[in-house]
Amino acid sequence: MKLIIENRFALLGLVVVALAALFGVAQLSLTALPAPAEEAEPVLTRVESAARVCPPPQGGDAEARVAAFAPEGDDGENGGALAAAPNLPDAVPSEPLQEAGRPWLYEPPAGDAQEDEDGGDGEDGSGSATVVRAEGALAAGLEAAQTTVGDSSVSEIRCAEPTSSVWFAAPGGDQLEDLRLHLSNIDETPATVNVDLYATDGPSFSEETRGITVDPRGQVDLSLIPLVETTNAVAVHVRTNAGRAAVGLFAEHEGGGADWVPSTAAPATRHVIPGVQGGGGNKRLVIATPGDEPTTADVRLITPEGEAEEEALASVDVPPAASTRVSLEGPLDSRPGTVVVEADHPVVVGVAMDRSDGDDTAYTAATAPLAVGPDARAVAPPAPRDTGTALLLGAPEEAVEVRLTPVASDGERGEALSVTVEAGTTVVPETDPGGGTTWIVEAVGGGPLHAARALTADGALSVLPLPPAPAEVPLPGVVDSLTSVVP
Repeated sequence: MKLIIENRFALLGLVVVALAALFGVAQLSLTALPAPAEEAEPVLTRVESAARVCPPPQGGDAEARVAAFAPEGDDGENGGALAAAPNLPDAVPSEPLQEAGRPWLYEPPAGDAQEDEDGGDGEDGSGSATVVRAEGALAAGLEAAQTTVGDSSVSEIRCAEPTSSVWFAAPGGDQLEDLRLHLSNIDETPATVNVDLYATDGPSFSEETRGITVDPRGQVDLSLIPLVETTNAVAVHVRTNAGRAAVGLFAEHEGGGADWVPSTAAPATRHVIPGVQGGGGNKRLVIATPGDEPTTADVRLITPEGEAEEEALASVDVPPAASTRVSLEGPLDSRPGTVVVEADHPVVVGVAMDRSDGDDTAYTAATAPLAVGPDARAVAPPAPRDTGTALLLGAPEEAVEVRLTPVASDGERGEALSVTVEAGTTVVPETDPGGGTTWIVEAVGGGPLHAARALTADGALSVLPLPPAPAEVPLPGVVDSLTSVVP
């Protein structure tokens, strides 16, 4: 042994042999590993718990309510509970619903958060966000939305999951009276939030949009109007450095129209926006790119008669880290449509629709498609009875077979309606236009399908994009190696 150690060439040989042995073992271990997760069959698990957050109702004396629905499981499984409470530390939950498959309603305590100097949070919960929690069968496929109906006004927003990142796309301009973010924290630890804006002339921010602390079980209201008065389009990115936040964006116009701007899909090179209503009035598409590269986007309009040709919508230029606004008037003056945006760099998109008299504005946004499998089903919670409703279904790629199932207030399911949406078309099926009915929208063949629900009251409009409401979700893929736990 002493000779080997004193002989540096022998020592070098031992090192080489040891490395070769280690390399051989590594190769054998690699070949023994399972196939990469993306090649494996996804493993689904049932949703057993869910939380949704509805922002503080807006509109002063307008009547607000939260509606939710969780379809009963295919195996007849029931049980669990669903209840709501103001987002306050000592709030008492409502009487729980314990039967899946039955629509559920809740009236938040009256009050407008904007009227309270401290942002709401009255002792009775007035001016506070509403937290909807569900367990067991009532969490699987849960969907919840908040509607507010006033004199010649209607607004609707999907109650959101708390998250660390969310995007919006909205118009700006001097006709906006306010563009207000509502940040809610339902956890027991503080959340720290940053807000990034992408205006037509580039990024925009202020000290007020950096390092916003949202206390546990608290909320913060932030007006963005000082940052968007000189731009006609803006994308808003809300992200957390710590914790989670549920976010709503409320737009008010000088003419009196006001509505929630739905969150839109994260930056991507392709988006589909459902639910663009026909009729008079301005229709404006907002496209923003958060990256540092100039972007070119092609816009397609899918109508009931097929794709509408519009030369001005080809090769739309978007400056780096900025937004632009494109008119959709003409092709969609008298017919509904689905908007497809394809770009050479990731973008975020949204659509604003004005009534012809300018007294009302509604919004819609890009959302995930319904496709046969776990994401085949969407839910449109029951709308107020004094409103009109319509479903808008778009199939920009392939034909899709759709099953529409109405559910009455007592949980009784009506006869399902079968609808075929041909490839490259948008369909508004003939359904009972009255409110009070829950609709289950399912893609049963072909696809993908993009869907939205339009809500009307006294001529005012609000649009609710309908994302998938899965009862089962895939587990993250892993392999039997250290990379499973070490990134």
